[in-house]
This record gives sequence, structure tokens and C-alpha cells, in this order.
Amino acid sequence: MDIVIGIIAFIFAIGLIILVHEGGHFFFARRANILCREFAFGMGPILLKKKKGETLYTLRAFPIGGFCAIAGEEYEDDPLSNKDTIRLEIKKGVIYKIYLDTECEVFSDIPEYKLINYDLYDEAQTGRLYMTIDDGNGPREVRVDSQALFVTEKMELQIAPYNRTLGSKTKRARAMVMFGGPLMNFILALVVFLLAGLIGGFANYNKAAYLSELSPESPAYIGGLRNGDRIIHMQSGLLEKDIDKWEDLSSFMDQYTLEYPTSNIIITYERDGKVSSVQAVVRPQVYIYSIGLVSDSTQDGVVVGKIDEKSKAYQFGLRQNDVINKVDGKEVTSWKDVYNAFINNEEGKVVTLTVNDNKEVKVKPYSKKIMNVQMSLSGEEIPMAKVALGVAPPHEFNILKSFVYSGKMTLSSATMVINTIGVLFTSDEVGVKDLSGPVGILTLTIDVAKIGFVSILSWIGLLSVNIGLLNLLPIPALDGGRLVFLGYEAITRKKPNPKVETALIGITMILLIALMIYVTFNDIISG
Repeated sequence: MDIVIGIIAFIFAIGLIILVHEGGHFFFARRANILCREFAFGMGPILLKKKKGETLYTLRAFPIGGFCAIAGEEYEDDPLSNKDTIRLEIKKGVIYKIYLDTECEVFSDIPEYKLINYDLYDEAQTGRLYMTIDDGNGPREVRVDSQALFVTEKMELQIAPYNRTLGSKTKRARAMVMFGGPLMNFILALVVFLLAGLIGGFANYNKAAYLSELSPESPAYIGGLRNGDRIIHMQSGLLEKDIDKWEDLSSFMDQYTLEYPTSNIIITYERDGKVSSVQAVVRPQVYIYSIGLVSDSTQDGVVVGKIDEKSKAYQFGLRQNDVINKVDGKEVTSWKDVYNAFINNEEGKVVTLTVNDNKEVKVKPYSKKIMNVQMSLSGEEIPMAKVALGVAPPHEFNILKSFVYSGKMTLSSATMVINTIGVLFTSDEVGVKDLSGPVGILTLTIDVAKIGFVSILSWIGLLSVNIGLLNLLPIPALDGGRLVFLGYEAITRKKPNPKVETALIGITMILLIALMIYVTFNDIISG
């Protein structure tokens, strides 16, 4: 069931992001009176189509990607350049349809004419579109409707006079058409992050530490605490503190993480308004995020808990229930020793773990530089390591904080994307092999969907910012590349050669598709 929900969430997320992105291009193109021949969701063969006005709206077979066919965005060949004869539909002295397949039997009833001269582009913007034709009675000039159609056996294509193309518009209008897609992605991110804040609420550390929504797998639950309990005192060795509110609990855990006096925390709590005669003995869980390792809080000793097969720890040879005996040759007395070895390992140096008394496992954690470019769905940087009880303060609705959270998360997501692109080119710890394609994103979406709807919203926001920024990269096939061409025109005061521009777009598109295939293949192999 989780997989089904995850797939639905994936289709919804990608579909929404694509529709919003292409909708941005479409909106600004229409606003500039540019002809948009097709607005497509998906790629490949057309499954459904409906024409409304000048635009054909289509649903295509593969729900990855989409496009808005804007007239003049790319160089278009003249379909009449090699035509001597043409079939035409003329009504009241105006040409409305131009049939290109003159030999097609389907169009045999349409009158055929000798084509002498024509101008369907009107670059001078005189408002005069015409064809000079001869039906055997001598040449005559016939006006062409500005919305006339080229017709073949398989398709109809509206002509695009110069004043309806992208190239005829001001640099400002063209820039907005190109930037419209990424802009809408950023706006979508702001909206979904706002919704996530409004629905999820924000932690209130000023309330008494009553427990709620405890997971049966959390250290607190395993140690004997239950929903509704109120924590009133915490102690570990000489470290102790009375707990009046969640802020006190957080302060205690910060100090505990630094000192780690013992492996257990003794918790005094109230249940049903009475102080319990039995104290809860909680063994906090240790997360080593830099290698994907977690402690088993149900067992004594330094025992490895559940471990993701995609984590560095698993890939280097660690397994669930392994007992860690030494770190870099030094005896281990508690998870504190393991924690300290990784929390201070900011350069990502190899750490040698001795497990099960005789097995050496060498693991190379991510450096602090790599960890700093990662971000949780709550907008927080993922630390090198963390100690946790598995409890959290109550969350409350706050509209002002929701707006602040929306802007903060959008900015943080953008910063993370930029920093990630940076480390791809400057660090030998990560590379193209670590990129995720559709399969990898689907897998991550399934995992996110298990957490809840608020997490899905945050995930959509993060993906939307990713799509927006990546499309602004100065690559000819992307929106950023088109903006670079526009910048060239603004500086040199002349337009790039349309054939060269189209060739660069085509080449980089092929390279991007090849990269997508490689990343997808890598996702499948590693998954």
C-alpha cells in the first residue's frame, strides 16, 4: 500500500511541477500575443487531445516532462519552399487551409493551384499575408488568413506570422517567456511550503513536556514512556535537570550530547496526573548521518540497528546486529566513542571499525562540506551525527510563522541546489553517479509519502525549486540557455544565427537525454 501511495504522490508531484512550469511559459507567451500551438503534459505519443482556441492541449504517453510549443522559439523550416503546386481551401477570397500533401487521395477534391509566390511571414509587419497562385486563368494574388492552417494527412499546423512569433517581441517580453517557467516553479514552492507550515504547525517549546504520537520503535517508548506522560526530571550520571517545559528537555539533551555521561537517561514522569513510582530508563538512539548508521536502542552495548542498504555503512560492510568493539584500534565502551569519532570527522577521513571481535570495516564518511549541502524536509541542515529520544514538542498553528517558513524554505532549497551543483564540480566525494533520475526520485517519493502529507508538500517544494534552478543553467536546451542567447543579443545588438541556435539546442538536448538515461540506468542498478 505504501508503494501505491508513493507512486500516486510521485505522479501528482511531477505532474504539478511540470504543469506549473510549462504554464508559466504559456501564460507569458499568451500575454505577449505569441502563438502557442500546443500545450503538452508528458512526452511521446499523444493519448488524449483537445483543441481550444489556437492551442492544442495534449496528454502524452510518458508522464515525465512536457512542453509548450511556442512559435518562433526554434528555427522552423518553410514547408512551402519546394512546392510548385498546392491545394487550397479558399472562402470569400481568403485562404484558410493550405494542403501540403497534394498527392494524397484524401485531399483529391480540394482545388489544386500552381504556386508562384507567397509571404506567410510578413517580417515587415505590413499586415499583408498573401499567395500568388494560378488556376489556369492567369496569376492572381489571394489574401491568407492570419490563422490559416497547414494541413497534412496526419496533422494540422497553424501558420505563424512574424508578429505572432517569439522573435518579434521586445527583449523584456521574450525574457519573461523564458523565465516564466522557473518563476512559476519558485511561486509553487512558496505556496506548498506555506501550506506545509499552515497544516504542520510549529513546535512550541514553552509548553509542559507532555508526550504524544510516540512511535513504538522510539527509545522513549521502548524505555517505558507512553502518550500522555509528562516528563518532569531527567538524569544521566551527574547531569540532571528538572523539566518544566520542552525547552528544558531540549537543553538537557544538548548538554547530554556534549558530555554523554552514561548510555542511559533516567526519566521521572507523571502519568494520569501522578508521579510514577517507576522511573523510565531510556537508552537514546545515536544517528551517524555521515555514513547512515543508527544504534539499536533495545540492546546493551554498541549494537548496530536497522541499516539502509543504500547507506555508506551498509556498502562498506556493516550489518544490523553487528557489535562494534573498536574505533580506529581503540576499545569502545559506549556509543559515545562511536559518536565522537564521526561528529568531529569534518574532513571525511576513513574510520576503521572492528566489529564482532575480529572483523575490520573501513568506512569513509561524507565530509562536513558535503553534509552542509543537505537539508531535511523540515528545512534543517542534516548534522554529522545526532543523539535522540524519539520525542517531540507539540506543533501549533501559526500563520505568521507559516509565511516566514515559506520564504525560508524556498531560499534554503535554492541555496542547497546551488551548493550541490558546486560540490559536484569541486569535490571528489560525489559525482554524476550520485545524481537521481526519475527512478531515484520515485524511490525517494515513496519514502517521503510514508511520513505524511506535510512531508509530501515539502518534497514538492524542494523538487520545484530544483526544477526551477536547473532550468536556469546556461545550457542552450534549457531556459537559462535561451536567456544567454537573449543576453548576447542585448550586448551585440544582433540576433544569434537561428540555425546555429537551433543546432546548439538540439545537441545539448541530446546530451541531456543521454545524461538522463545514464542516471536512470544507475538508479535501477543501485536500487
